[in-house]
Amino acid sequence: MLKLIISIIRWLARFLGVFLFLFFAWFAIEFGIDDPNLMSPQLVKLFYTHMAMMIALVVVWRFELLGGIILVVGYSYFSIINHTFWTNPIYPIFFFIGLLHLLSWVFRYGWKLAKGRFLGRYIFR
Repeated sequence: MLKLIISIIRWLARFLGVFLFLFFAWFAIEFGIDDPNLMSPQLVKLFYTHMAMMIALVVVWRFELLGGIILVVGYSYFSIINHTFWTNPIYPIFFFIGLLHLLSWVFRYGWKLAKGRFLGRYIFR
């Protein structure tokens, strides 16, 4: 039963990640990307944190822990720069996806850490 719940959490996070990636890729294709040399420093920071979160959506398919950490930290930094946690209904999904991937990793490999059977290679799974 636990494996089923872990699988549901993992695939829900992946499905939401693919949806979010395609959603922002569609906007980038339709509206284009501004030149970073012409942006204000705050917008440049927002742009690069946004790109880090998009890259993390790809990384999380292979390295769940690393991608989840990048998503959570990236969205937290994005929120600090933007001076609000809830900007609109779309951006907090990055944070939620990161938490789901971290939760999935903890359920799969955290038990091994608690029992003392943890191997370093589990970090990069």
